[in-house]
Amino acid sequence: MFSKFTSILQHAVEALAPSLPLQEDFVYHWKAITHYYIETSDDKAPVTDTNIPSHLEQMLDILTQEEGERESGETGPCMEYLLHHKILETLYTLGKADVSGKLG
Repeated sequence: MFSKFTSILQHAVEALAPSLPLQEDFVYHWKAITHYYIETSDDKAPVTDTNIPSHLEQMLDILTQEEGERESGETGPCMEYLLHHKILETLYTLGKADVSGKLG
């Protein structure tokens, strides 16, 4: 219940907040995800009960929008950030550790 409330609140804030440049918005969502893992103890809630799926969806939407605004073959700043900061590798590692922690 609390996670649904925070998700609704987050969407309301995002709707009322002035729009940020895509890269700033992308970095905001990534930092929100990493902040969860840094600040949460070992007794983490299932990812589905957090705002992580929403942040990931926002990141995907930003990448999709950025790709649509670019010329063919041109890499945008959000994609560059994703590649340079190895976000996919980090997500894989976090997911693998999360599953291992539940199985072990």
